[in-house]
Order: sequence, then structure tokens, then C-alpha cells
Amino acid sequence: MIVFRNDLLELALLSTPARGFPKHSHDEYVISASLNGLESVWLDGKTFEVDTATLTTYNPGEVQASRAVSDGAWRCLSLYVRPEAFEHYFQAPFEFARPCVREAALVRELAAVARSGSLVEEGCVALLDRLRALVGSRPAAQAPSLDVVRIRRVQQRLLDELAEAPSLEALAAAEDISPAHLVRSFHRQVGLPPHAWLIQQRLSLARRLLRTGTPISEVALAAGFADQAHFSKAFARFSGMTPGQFRLANV
Repeated sequence: MIVFRNDLLELALLSTPARGFPKHSHDEYVISASLNGLESVWLDGKTFEVDTATLTTYNPGEVQASRAVSDGAWRCLSLYVRPEAFEHYFQAPFEFARPCVREAALVRELAAVARSGSLVEEGCVALLDRLRALVGSRPAAQAPSLDVVRIRRVQQRLLDELAEAPSLEALAAAEDISPAHLVRSFHRQVGLPPHAWLIQQRLSLARRLLRTGTPISEVALAAGFADQAHFSKAFARFSGMTPGQFRLANV
């Protein structure tokens, strides 16, 4: 259920009987609070447990996965923050320096924001300001290595050929490296192998199109899925809801 949404922020109450989510990523920053039970989170090669007194913080594009540790339907509040929001609200770029903060008061604050009616945007900005101080920002990135530059080129090619993805062999040959080296380097840098990452980009495009009210069959085709059935299955697996449910909540 969408509690609040504008061009920069979206606050959603999520509830699903799913026991977890496979590796996936988001275009936005994500700040989440579990409302019941324990959750085991995988992020950037590390695993940690999250309870109801902890906020998780994900940067755009970071690969994450989760599974329920305790019984019962999973429920959480998630705040999605567009990358340009920090420049808009704080006149400064930002990246979370660590993936979680154990601060029960902030969890309660996020829950209170969700109930604040017309004051949701103001409450979200105040919460983000406190998180910036508590979690801290990553230092500026250094010049990329040759492997990083290669992987960025591969990512761009996959995005350019979203519907008809090149084979692993073709991607590796274009960079004059072996397929094994490409998979290893891509996974180390991005958190997923190339074509698994591509699925996440297809789903990201699908979410954007669904928000515009585009028919599901057209979304499936535009996002490069073989048919609507394949698209719906992949979308539900990674999102915890069907494309139709997502569109109803977001249009």
C-alpha cells in the first residue's frame, strides 16, 4: 500500500506471505523498517540480521536479498528516495556508508511519519536528515580501475540491447577477456552476474512503465520478456506482488 508519493519520495507499507526475496536492486535509495519478526539480509557480500529496532539503508543499484528468520507474514515500511532527492532537499550528494542502523527511535519515527497525513513529506525529510548524521556518507570514489571501466561498458551495452541481450561470449569477446573473467569481475563489482543484473534492469524499466499505466502486455514486451506469463512470474518473484497489483498501487 502506498502511503505517500511525490516525484522524489515514496513511502510504502509492504505485506506479503513470501518468505524472502532473491537478489535484486532498486533505482532508488531504500530505507526499510521491519514491523514484525527477524529478517536475514544479504548486502554486498555480507549477511546480517535485522529486527524491529533496526533500519536498513540501501544505496541505488546495490544488490540485496532477504529471508524471514521468524514465522508469520513479513511486513515492513519502506521509504524509496530518488537519487536526486538529496541534492533537492539538502543541496549535497549522499551515499549511505553502512547498511543498517540500530536505532529503535528512528523505527518508531518512520512509523509515526506513515500516520502523519499531510505532514509525510516533512517527516521523511527530517528522518533522512537524522540518517545522514547517524550513518554517514561514503568518501568520494577514486579513479576507476581498468576492470571497473570494462564492466561499465558491459553494463551500458546490456542496457542498450535490453530486449535482445548479447551472449556472455559476445560480451567477453568485445572486452577481449574470457567469459569466466567477465562473470567473476562483473559479480565482484556489481553483486550479480551480467544476465542476472540485466533482469533487474528489465524489471526496473517495467516498474517505471507500470507507473504510467502502460498495459501489462506492452510492458512485458518493452522490458524484453518472452511473454506476459514470463514477465508476471519474474516480477512477482522479485517484487512480492503481481504486475497488476503493483500498477493498482502506483497509478
